[in-house]
Amino acid sequence: MHTEILLSRGETVTSFELPSVTQVRVDWPEAMKLRITVPFGLEASTFTDNYREILYPELVEHLEKHWPEAKDLQTDGQSIQLDPWGDLEITVLPKKSPKNQAEIDIDRPRITIQMGQRVDEFSEYCGKHLKPELFEHVIRLWSDPDYCRTVLPIGRNLLIRGCA
Repeated sequence: MHTEILLSRGETVTSFELPSVTQVRVDWPEAMKLRITVPFGLEASTFTDNYREILYPELVEHLEKHWPEAKDLQTDGQSIQLDPWGDLEITVLPKKSPKNQAEIDIDRPRITIQMGQRVDEFSEYCGKHLKPELFEHVIRLWSDPDYCRTVLPIGRNLLIRGCA
């Protein structure tokens, strides 16, 4: 698996991004809250087709069923509350395309975690929402010193990449 972890300093929310849909970001601002930032008018199928291999299957089905209409995703920064998935609150936030490129190019799936966050806290936020294989891979990549990985300093942050 070619997933990488960006351990970031500062005010960071745990998030997941894919290179195939760079303007979409899935955030866990706290336990049992999920925020999906999307470009204007993003169709449900565009999101679910790309995140089907990442998110828990029942969560993907729930998102397909409750995704807002494209016309409702046209106001920058106005969040849309979806029906919850069990205890998980879900918000979709449409945003204009950014004028600047990402600070660090994304060429593989990337999860961003605040430096200093504990594994158990990360597990509480994301464990039930990510596919089990991906979740286990991320935990090992992050916390197992014997797992095949490369750690690269990027400014004040650390980029952890799994071996190919």
